Amino acid sequence: MLQKNAGLCGAIVVFLVGAVFAFQSLSYEYYGAMGPGPGLLPLWLSGILMVMSVLYMIESLRQVVAWRDILPDRSGLIRICRILAAFLLFVFTVETIGFVVSSTLFLLILLAKEYKWYASVAISIAISLVLFWVFGKMLSIPLPVNEFGW
Repeated sequence: MLQKNAGLCGAIVVFLVGAVFAFQSLSYEYYGAMGPGPGLLPLWLSGILMVMSVLYMIESLRQVVAWRDILPDRSGLIRICRILAAFLLFVFTVETIGFVVSSTLFLLILLAKEYKWYASVAISIAISLVLFWVFGKMLSIPLPVNEFGW
């Protein structure tokens, strides 16, 4: 049944994730001297997640969604691979060449198919500089920089 019903398989995975988070939240204090503790919100959210996944399991038994209906076609798979490649490039280069250059390359790869090349370059540089200014300068969050300081 799991081989043909993608909804049921997804609901089981979500239920298991909720169960893991519920189990982990039990290690935190539920209620403290000052009021609700750090374990209250994750316990309730994971409980709600598990209940919703059980409801979706019931719904997916009534209406079967096949894997072939939700898996991407060839062009969708190429887009997913391009996103993953851009992300991996960002992760492996951000410490070496800095945040601004890495995020510009990341955005350029993502935007290259959607805009003309000069618009992609302009948007990528502008967004990277704005993010660097907001997080690095205004919020004082340390971001990786290159030898030029950006």
